[in-house]
Amino acid sequence: MFTLHKLTNHSTMNKGTLTIIGFLCFMTGMIALILSLVGLRISILAAIEDWNRGFAFLVKLILIFGGMIMFYIGRSSDYDPEM
Repeated sequence: MFTLHKLTNHSTMNKGTLTIIGFLCFMTGMIALILSLVGLRISILAAIEDWNRGFAFLVKLILIFGGMIMFYIGRSSDYDPEM
């Protein structure tokens, strides 16, 4: 059903992009979480904060952990099934 294969050059370029996107998600979530502790908001997440504070906190956590996962996947070494 699923097969693991060695990544090509095109896939490694995508891994770099995934690393950058993961880092940006992580930093956005961390900054938003820290700013919310002192009563400030990032304008992109302001509508979510106005709607429901608990949901906004969940979105920030998803940004943080999702960014960490994307960063890890982007920085992990290539899988070699012949080892």
